[in-house]
Amino acid sequence: MRTRELLRIMNCVQCNKCRLHGKIAMMGLSTALQIHLGRTGEGEDPNRIHRVELAALMTTLYKVSRAVQFYKEMR
Repeated sequence: MRTRELLRIMNCVQCNKCRLHGKIAMMGLSTALQIHLGRTGEGEDPNRIHRVELAALMTTLYKVSRAVQFYKEMR
């Protein structure tokens, strides 16, 4: 439910490209939290991840790793 709220917030962004990348990033972060905490937030239930969520997680991890790499190069 909270994931839907985050994705709904991203609808306010005017640029379609930024909106898409923002939604993918939010879905990736929410998937990472879902893996860590579980769907209920207690970490007890088995994690079932849909392929769209997995793709969003991989994309978000790639973007974060590229940002860290860029930071190291600029330092």
